[in-house]
Amino acid sequence: MISISKNKCVGCGICIDICPEGIEILDGRARIKNKNADCFKNATIACPQEAIKDIKEELIFAVGTDDDKTIKSDDHVGMSRYFQVWKYSNGKLDFQEKRENVKYKEDEERIHGDSGKAKATSSVLEDIDVLVGKMFGPNIVRLRNKFVCAVIKELEIEKAIEIIKENINEIVEEYDKEERSGIILK
Repeated sequence: MISISKNKCVGCGICIDICPEGIEILDGRARIKNKNADCFKNATIACPQEAIKDIKEELIFAVGTDDDKTIKSDDHVGMSRYFQVWKYSNGKLDFQEKRENVKYKEDEERIHGDSGKAKATSSVLEDIDVLVGKMFGPNIVRLRNKFVCAVIKELEIEKAIEIIKENINEIVEEYDKEERSGIILK
């Protein structure tokens, strides 16, 4: 599935010169106008920003939430009551299931960054590729070895899903790295 990164595209128009039947400029950036155009491969090669990619990966996302409408915003993602699980495939994100978070029972001596918290979160998210939250705590250094840790400042999950689709190129790039650092999506 051809994807044009919202963050990387600068609207230079080189891709339109190469693929006018498949790409157009709207709101200052390139967008797909015909998914079936045969010229995308050449546009992908020519893009100086590497904003155009052919995404073949299927990824599983988990979004931390307490209420199924908004991303957990008053604490780290690992403290979410639930995780909504979404599957990305062929340019679409489809809701799969809701999982209850097995909360790590911390006593008063434990602090944020405790490895037990990271293990508890990871145990609920065995098959997840990308963990999405508004905040990550010190355990991000442990979690990013297992997941792409994606920070999204948008609170509404419905809008966050659109942000994920608009930034799938960067997510896949981070997923393919051996040493991940996390990613901020806008």
